[in-house]
This record gives sequence, structure tokens and C-alpha cells, in this order.
Amino acid sequence: MKEKLSNRLPISLKLFIKLFIYRSVAAPSRLVARLAKLVRRGQLNVTTHSLNTPDLAQYSASDFLLLKEAIAGRKDGIPAPDRPVRTSIILLCYNKIELTVQCLCSLLHEVDLSDTEIVVVNNASTDETHRVLSDVDGYIRLINLDVNVGCVGGNNEGARYARGKYLVFLNNDTVVLPGWLEPLVETAEEDPNVGAVGSMFIYPDGTLQEAGGIVWQTGEAYHYGWGKSPEDRLFNFAREVDYCTSASLLVRKELFNGLGAFDRIYSPISYEDVDICMGVRSLGYKVIFQPSSRIIHFEGATVGTDTRFGLKRFQVINRQKFQEKWHEVLEREHLPKNLKELTEASNRKRNWPRVVVFDERVPSPDRDAGSLRMFLILKTLAKWCHVIFVPFNRPQSLDYERALWKEGIETADAIDYRRLLQNKNVKLAIVSRPSMAEALIHRIRRANPSVKIVFDMVDTHFIRFQREHEISGDAYALAEAQRYRKLERRLAQASDLVWSASSEDKRVMESEVPGRKIEVVPTIHELRDGGKSFAERGDLLFIGNLAHRPNEDAVLFFMREVYPRLRQTLPNVRLDIIGDNPSPDIVACNSEMVRVRGYVPDVEPYLRERRVFVAPLRFGAGIKGKVGEAMAHSIPVVTTTIGAEGFGLTHGVDVMIADDPKSFAAAVEQLYTHQELWERVAHNSRLRIEEHFTPEVIAETINNSIREVSKT
Repeated sequence: MKEKLSNRLPISLKLFIKLFIYRSVAAPSRLVARLAKLVRRGQLNVTTHSLNTPDLAQYSASDFLLLKEAIAGRKDGIPAPDRPVRTSIILLCYNKIELTVQCLCSLLHEVDLSDTEIVVVNNASTDETHRVLSDVDGYIRLINLDVNVGCVGGNNEGARYARGKYLVFLNNDTVVLPGWLEPLVETAEEDPNVGAVGSMFIYPDGTLQEAGGIVWQTGEAYHYGWGKSPEDRLFNFAREVDYCTSASLLVRKELFNGLGAFDRIYSPISYEDVDICMGVRSLGYKVIFQPSSRIIHFEGATVGTDTRFGLKRFQVINRQKFQEKWHEVLEREHLPKNLKELTEASNRKRNWPRVVVFDERVPSPDRDAGSLRMFLILKTLAKWCHVIFVPFNRPQSLDYERALWKEGIETADAIDYRRLLQNKNVKLAIVSRPSMAEALIHRIRRANPSVKIVFDMVDTHFIRFQREHEISGDAYALAEAQRYRKLERRLAQASDLVWSASSEDKRVMESEVPGRKIEVVPTIHELRDGGKSFAERGDLLFIGNLAHRPNEDAVLFFMREVYPRLRQTLPNVRLDIIGDNPSPDIVACNSEMVRVRGYVPDVEPYLRERRVFVAPLRFGAGIKGKVGEAMAHSIPVVTTTIGAEGFGLTHGVDVMIADDPKSFAAAVEQLYTHQELWERVAHNSRLRIEEHFTPEVIAETINNSIREVSKT
């Protein structure tokens, strides 16, 4: 009952209810939060910022069984010493073998040693470090120094021995969490302008130590997010920062060497990481905080926390050296210290234009084409502006939201829309789908009249419902077509720019709202490798979200009217049906020859190995992402006129088009059995995607349309 009621309520009413509830509980919640914050701060001061060593697993110095167990748990053997290495992890240690063992255990459970090396620099330890680590030499590269050369000298020595393209400096008073390394490397691999990447640091009690660093004009370094929750969305999107702490910091080796390594003026320790990040940025490269990479940091376990004593006193001494070295840059590019402007100071793109994007839900690119389109739109925008994505609904899992954070896309709650829109740098709001536009366009106008509004139709709903009515005679579909026609016309008139998904949708909308600026932003497809050859492939494939009415109808039409004909001519050919939420009628089709697989997390093997993709769509609107994705994978498609709509395809050249059961079955048989035709269609369809539908091509349309409307 609750779910049915929720589905029937319009989003505008749901938003009103959310805002009402939020305002009712906001004041008491803020009071409780402030009290909890005070208590937590007090606990932090006692547990992790005192002179006492944090609680650690107490390992015997002579007990290396934990390392042996970590090694025994690996499926590989001792890696070849001369293997190609992409990444070198440099772990510096001085005594505290229990810390080093704990860190190494976490590394050996996490790291793929086939392309990664662990370089451990023993900085003249006087405890059992040398003996314990010698027993795992081979899995690590152990460098034993006769003299303690400090943190700066020790890390430089490790870098000198390192063979990787990327250097990852790691403190031994850390525990790396699952998935720690790959986000660091991928961030650098995907953008050649990234010079350094840092992790999120979490205290043992679960609170945040650092989500990227700030350097004030005074030269003082500041841990952004200190004492907050590591799950707060404010700290969970990748962004360009002033610096990241070298307790877990990736730096390109060529840059590190070009800068002359860590500057020895900071010996023995402190500010060398802030300095190297300033150096990286001085060469035109970016320093990125990547929250997908996380570590537990037992801060102070090796050098203490009191700046009056021991090695920690160099934090004060070296700050002065740092300020003197970089004073011109600090004065020109950094903000005066102001703890009320932490959010602004935490992001070096603080002056970039902001775009707020509203949609019904967080994109799930592996589940439906609309989500993949939105995900790639957000990635495109994030290259030149600060993107804030605001979903009305969220799934229980954060996995899809984390995928956005990793790309540098901030997310926020719908109840915060006023605050988001009133930021001085917000230039544009994109509202996706009629349901969201109906709820928000007038609210956006009230919150910030200067913000330009893009209405992203996704597909033209009234066309889809009208076509469904023409096929089924369903009265509900006709009523929805009439309702959406009025609604979409009104929303288009209230917007500054309309995005339609196909040239056909654009043509129809231009007749509905003459004079309105309309651009085509279709589904977006990244090119994939060509997969297997004709001879190596076999069987048929359909992929689509089966909760979407056009997809359900397409599958049932195919099974009832097309597949029986194919069984006569291709009796041994099987069909895979992949997609979320198959109806009972579709599930009933499951058999030895027809495999209804439901949701499949990774569809790549199917797209690489099946011979023909079928998309027998009888109604719909916009552009069909399933067709484009198949073409991007070089798997030839048999579809209908509606399925081919928007791609500019030609029958027999880059697609096979058929609208009735007999001709559809004949087209499948012809494509399945004629290698020359198959290879021609596969080649030309992939070429069509490359020339018109890749992120690079569509990015130009997106960016130009936004920049043009922003000027008006």
C-alpha cells in the first residue's frame, strides 16, 4: 500500500512533504548534532590527539606469522624481480615493527604484485624490523639503510630504487582499506594532467582526519574535514586541492624526479608533502583528492602529535621555510585563513561555473540506457564546471553514487535545492524528465531568477504513449499521451533550452513550441573493441530494462510472433534476454533455448560473443540506447523503424530494419548466416557510433548549447 501510494504521488507533492518534515526536525537535529560534535571532539582529543599511542593490534616483534599468513593467502607466488612495474609503493619505517607488520598485512591482501612493487625502506631501525622483514623479502623489496636519514631522505631513497611509473608514498602507521590503490592509479591514468593523487584519511575511531588539504596564504596547512564523518557527501567527491598528505600520496615518477624529489630543506620531516604538491601544481599539473581511496591512519603513532617536542616540532620550523619559498604563489593563488570558508578553500575549482543537475534517481549505467546517458553527460560537464547532481530518490546502496564521486561529481539532497541554487557561481540548472521539471522549474525561478534552465526531456513522453496506444489500443496510454503533450509543451515554454534525445523528437517539439531553442542530445556510447569474429560468435541477444513498457512489449512480440518462425530456419540458435525486472510473462519464456537471465552486472561477454542483437521495438520515443550500445560493440542489430530512429541508419548498410514478424525473422536469418553482410553491418554501425555518438562528439553539442544559453 505504501509503495503504491508513493508511486502515485507527484514529485512536487513528495518534495513538499520532504521539506515540511525536514523543517520540522531541523532545529532539534542541529542541537543534537552540535552536542554530539562536542562530545566527539573531546573523545578525539583524548584518543587520537594525545601523546598516548593509539590502540593497535599488539604483535610480538619476533612474530612474523601474520605476514606469512598474508602471503599464504595469495594465489600468486613470489613475483619475478624483473617484471614490468606500473606502481611502486614506498613504505618507510623506523622501529615500530608492529605498525609495519599491520600495514604490510593490509597491503598484501590488497595489492596485485604482478604490476606493483612494495619498496620497504628500513631507516636504520634498532628493533626486530630487519629480521622480520627479511623473511618476506621477494614479496617486498627491502632497502636497509645504515644511517637514519629522516622521513625526507628515506622516502627519496625509496623513490631512487622504485621502478614504477607511479610512486605511492605510504606511512607505516596506516592500514589500507579494500579498493585503496586502484582509484589512485586510475585517476592519474585517465587524465594526463593529474600529477598527484591523495587518499581519504580516517582515524581509528571512524572519524575523518583529512579529505584533501588546504594551504592558507600564511603557509599554514589545514586538514579539510577534520573530525567530521567520512560518509558526509560533502567530503566524498574527487576534486582538485592544494595538497594531499604523503601518508598516502601518488606522484608521477617523472614529475617527482623533475622536481628533484622531496626538498631536503624540510629534513628530517614535515611540509615536504605540501611542498611537492606545490611543485606539481607549479608545473601545470593537478593535485587530486580521491575519496574512493581510503586508509586508516594512526596519526602520531610514529612521530607524536605535540609540536613542542621531538620530530613534531619541525612542523613549526618547516612552515616558516615553506612560507619563504612559496610566498609569491601563496599571496597570489591562496586564500586568507578563514575557517568560515572551508568549503570554498577546499576546492581549487571554486571559481568555476556551477551546474546543478536534477533527476529522479542516481544513474545506474549498467541497468538502463537513460542512466548511461546521464552518467556520461555528467562526466562531460565535470571537465569544465563544478557539477552538483541532485537525485530525488536514492538506492539503498551507495555504489552508483560513489561512481559519480570518483569522477569529481558532487551529490546533494533535494531538500537543499535553495541553498545550492543561491551560490554565486551557479549559472545553470538542468532538470531531467517531465516529473522533475514539473516539480522544480518554478521553484528554481523563485530561488534564483538569474539561473538558466535546461529541460532535458530524455525522450518525448507523449510520443511514446501515443505510439503505444496505436499498437495496443490501451485507453490509459492515450490519456497519458494527452496529459504529457500538454505538460511537456508547458515545461518547454518555461525553460531556456530544451534537450531532446533524437532528431524526430526535436522536429515534433519544434512544432509544439515554435521558436524555443531545442538541441539533440542523444544516448552517448564509448567505443569498445570489436569482440569475436563472425565464426567465433553465436546466438541472439536482447538487453534492456524490462520494467520499461516498450522493452517488455518488444520481448513478448518477439517471443510470440518472431521466434517461432526462427525456430524453423535456425533451430539450434539460442536467445539471451538480459534486463532488470522481467515480468511473469517474460520469465515464463525461460527454457533451454531461451535464457531469461534478468539483471547481469557485466554484459560485456555477451556483447562480445553473441552474433546478432535483436531490438524488436514497436513503440517508444527518443533514441534507443540498447541499439547504440550494441553498435558500439560491433554486434550487428536487427530492429524496427522505431528502434532505428535517430541514428541515421540505412537498411543493409549499418543495420537491418524490419517491422513485421515475417520480415523481422528473415532479417535475423539473413544477418546470422551471411558472413559478408554481417561484417559490413558490424563495421559500418561501429563507424556510425564513432562519427556521431561518442562522448567527444556529443560533448561539443552539450557544451556549446549550454554556453550559448548562458550568454542570453
